[in-house]
Amino acid sequence: MGKSKGLKDKLYGAAVLKMSFRLRGDEESPAFRFVYPGVLRDLQVDDAEVEKYIETHRDDVERAARGSTPPQGPR
Repeated sequence: MGKSKGLKDKLYGAAVLKMSFRLRGDEESPAFRFVYPGVLRDLQVDDAEVEKYIETHRDDVERAARGSTPPQGPR
């Protein structure tokens, strides 16, 4: 069985997904509306937590959403 993800890892993953849609202007797309709620449910986080994470870590999240790897370390 794999190692369970910590809350910060879960929020980071959901934030990068949301930001990737946001940067393309696709947050209202059927794909986003289908995928994102499932990701939140699977990761057991809510949208308010993801938005707060985005506000706090915007540079790293945007870099990752654009396809650049953030520096390793605490998120």
